[in-house]
Amino acid sequence: MKIAGIIAEYNPFHNGHKYQIEKTREAGATHIVAVMSGSCVQRGEIALCDKHTRAGAAIKGGADLVLELPVPFCLGTAPDFAKAGAEIFKRLGCIDMLSFGSESGDVNELIALANQIESLCESDIKSKMAQGLTYPAAISSLLGKSASKLLNGANNTLAIEYLRAIKNTQIAPFTIKRTTPHDSDELSESFASASYIREVIRGGGDASSFTPLALTKHDVTDTKNIESAVLYRLAMMTKNDFANVPYTDELETRLFEASRTAGTLNELYEKVKTKNITHARVRRAVMLAALGVTKEDMALNPYARILAMNTRGTEILSKCKQTSQIAVSASLAALSQTSADAKRLAQLDELSSRLLHLALNEKGEYISEFSRKFEILK
Repeated sequence: MKIAGIIAEYNPFHNGHKYQIEKTREAGATHIVAVMSGSCVQRGEIALCDKHTRAGAAIKGGADLVLELPVPFCLGTAPDFAKAGAEIFKRLGCIDMLSFGSESGDVNELIALANQIESLCESDIKSKMAQGLTYPAAISSLLGKSASKLLNGANNTLAIEYLRAIKNTQIAPFTIKRTTPHDSDELSESFASASYIREVIRGGGDASSFTPLALTKHDVTDTKNIESAVLYRLAMMTKNDFANVPYTDELETRLFEASRTAGTLNELYEKVKTKNITHARVRRAVMLAALGVTKEDMALNPYARILAMNTRGTEILSKCKQTSQIAVSASLAALSQTSADAKRLAQLDELSSRLLHLALNEKGEYISEFSRKFEILK
């Protein structure tokens, strides 16, 4: 067995993701396990549709086992998102390679930059960001033009964080060059960016050329459906409450004041955003606040919850039983009993799933994550 890991959002799973899995198998992987974001995603939003649907699509698209990334880390910055996903793979103890997309396509070039970033002083990076620079721009200002060119690519930035997270482990990196730019409207044969696909589906269009998921606008989420609930939750928070939410350093006062006057989420985002604070950072902070995530939650040890798998996935689990240092189960209820950290993360994942359900355009009966039934897919 040669097991490859992929850290992803699959929001939604599309042909580009299928292509990555195919290329990873061509590189020698016999089994593929993905750690996937659950009900929330890194851009600070609710996912397009529920995690079980997305995980099932990943299995049909070539993955063998899909595990859930707990919600605090789904809403993390690139370093926190990458570190949490890699931590699950490291603690499983049986992952041989990490596969990821990049604009570069040159793993040695990315490793060289990752090593340069490792040599930087954390306080220097934070100082640059305090001046209004994004994380990639702060790094670029310290390392020069060659770094700037690489860090212009969103996937390169994430790839570098993956490399930093798996440094000095048994996990070998493998990168695939992206064929479609991140968040682009550019189309290439049957490939399109996830943002373009989401826009088409939410607009009532047909995205079946780009994704195997047969979704209509009735099947997916809309942030407007939870806008009042989120604003009400924020209005109940004190300034100290905001100060204990991840990524709110230097903006807790702005969030507190904006939450008292804003009538819509977009109005709140605009009131909080400044030259030094990006929209993405504000959206993450707002979603984390709405879910009650605290800074302490970002230090919790993750578990490995199984969302979907096929028969090859059972072979991965058999090997995990010999090597894993992390709790692995399809039952959120069972995982919640393994430790205090697991109980807290399970509660947050249940809350995020409830929020996603409220965000759906058409809602059926809510099924608690603690009572979800599991079956092996073919």
